[in-house]
Amino acid sequence: MITIGTAGHIDHGKSSLVKALTSIDPDRLPEEKVRGMTVDLGFAWMDLPSGEKVGIVDVPGHEHFVRNVIPGMSGIDGVILLVAADDGWMPQTEEHAQIVNLLGIKDCIVAINKIDLVHDEEWLQLVESDITERLKGTLLEGAPIIRVSARDGAGIDELKREIASLVERVKADNDIGRPRLPVDRVFIIKGSGVVVTGTLLYGALSVGDDVSILPENLPAHIRSVECYKEMSQKVEPGCRVALNLSGIKKEDLHRGCVIVPVLASKKTSSVINAMVNVLPSTGFVLKNGEEVLVYMETGEYMCRVALMEKKAIKGGEQGFVQLRLGQEASVYIGQRLIIRRQSPADTIGGGVVLDPYAAILKQRDAEATITWLARRKDLGVEALILTELEKLHFIERKGLLSYSAYSQERIDTVVASLIEKGRVGTKGEYLFLVKDWEIRKDELCQLISLEHKENPLKRGITGTAAQAKIGLPREIFLIMIEELVTEGKVNREGDWLALQGYEPVLSTAQEAAEEQILSLFAANPFSPPTIKELSKEFSKNEDVIYYLLDKGALVQSSEGILFGRETYNKIKKEVTAFLVANGKVTIQDMNKLFGLTRKYSIPVFGLLDKDKVTRREGDVRILA
Repeated sequence: MITIGTAGHIDHGKSSLVKALTSIDPDRLPEEKVRGMTVDLGFAWMDLPSGEKVGIVDVPGHEHFVRNVIPGMSGIDGVILLVAADDGWMPQTEEHAQIVNLLGIKDCIVAINKIDLVHDEEWLQLVESDITERLKGTLLEGAPIIRVSARDGAGIDELKREIASLVERVKADNDIGRPRLPVDRVFIIKGSGVVVTGTLLYGALSVGDDVSILPENLPAHIRSVECYKEMSQKVEPGCRVALNLSGIKKEDLHRGCVIVPVLASKKTSSVINAMVNVLPSTGFVLKNGEEVLVYMETGEYMCRVALMEKKAIKGGEQGFVQLRLGQEASVYIGQRLIIRRQSPADTIGGGVVLDPYAAILKQRDAEATITWLARRKDLGVEALILTELEKLHFIERKGLLSYSAYSQERIDTVVASLIEKGRVGTKGEYLFLVKDWEIRKDELCQLISLEHKENPLKRGITGTAAQAKIGLPREIFLIMIEELVTEGKVNREGDWLALQGYEPVLSTAQEAAEEQILSLFAANPFSPPTIKELSKEFSKNEDVIYYLLDKGALVQSSEGILFGRETYNKIKKEVTAFLVANGKVTIQDMNKLFGLTRKYSIPVFGLLDKDKVTRREGDVRILA
């Protein structure tokens, strides 16, 4: 199924033509009936001789309602561009045609309407020639031109045949297994509840599906589905769809929301890198810091523009820009966008999203960012995969390009080819650039080496700290460490990592401090200091204290009290023997055995519990 739209100047007969094609009046609002003018989106459908249904979105033609035109054109597969035979090409014909071109809609039929009002063949030929000339250099160049009259039906059958031909041209499979429904209407039906409508893209939705409403990430459930006034269990991409939702309030929904399956990617963004084209006809110059309106799918966003490579983008030029939206949006790679200014309200350009989840651009990174964007601007799958891996380094296979308009099957095929060519590697569930693997291993070794240099008395760095500093996924980090250990480059003891052969070496002054510290513990084995007290006394050699803790010469309780290793081992041995003989040990027993006060007995019990020597039972300890 596909959906097409109308486009054209006000009063050129778009709604009348839709009614002539479908017998459905797309003007649904009372205001439209009274004024005889379309102000918001209208919807209809027609049956082709093949039995296939084609949805039609009718858009307003007045310049004041262009903001309603763009959501209507979001997701359509083709367009009927109307030009009145008596008026010819007009300002809104021009703006609508520009929007169609900027959105990348290339399948078009031009309908010259109201031919019943013009009986001068030469004039009609001039109108046709003018249209042909104006469409040159756009995606609409070469579009068939049909003369029709919505009033008396002239040419309608020929237009229907041309629509059927357009459907055949664009009927390529557009189900990539990533359904999304940009919402263009929200309303309540008494007895049913909340209903949303839109043109379904990229995948199917079914009754009973759990979905998420983006960008707010609100949960909802599909109670029923309607497509062209028929209830359905499942709807395919390309359909105009009405979803009856439960678990959500009408106030939580609005035009611009996007509905996706609950298990789909729910990432949103307010910082986007894009390639933008400025229209030559407006005379507008896009400057750095410009505040504009950006339209993506059915959403409208206030936006601040940051130019990357130029001080300004003139009419007819293009350039890479960063768009900083005033709110979060559901965005994907390759998404088309329209840019308008607020005053005067006109369309100044459009573009395509190249990086939907960009970091705020810093001037020092501009050149590298431009180079990276240039490599993916054609949106080829291979280029997108390689640049995505270059940016993120390690990506789970199932998540690669999940925010693109490519199917998982297509992505997997290209990944397999890149692996075969030796450009992409795989470890566990992760993909990476082959050249990156050795680079990151070297970085990890350098990180450990730096730790040795900055803290020479420590036995190394913990795996937890190293992973946090280098920013690798846990699975990849562990595989990488295993490789480095196997290669004999890194030594691993528990969670500690050190370069192979590294041993902490004390200076002469540090050796003297070590001797003093150990002498202190030997002189006062059962009334030792806390780590805070010892650090204060040996403030210039605090690293020696941690060195002694690392190598196990000192033992620290959770209360911060330190014990010499020999003293603690003596306590452990004698407490074990006492428990074997007596079955339990108390604080009073600890005082009799070692002269320990309550201040030290409780920390010792904590250490013994931790080492599984004792176990607390009420106010006493028993063998663990």
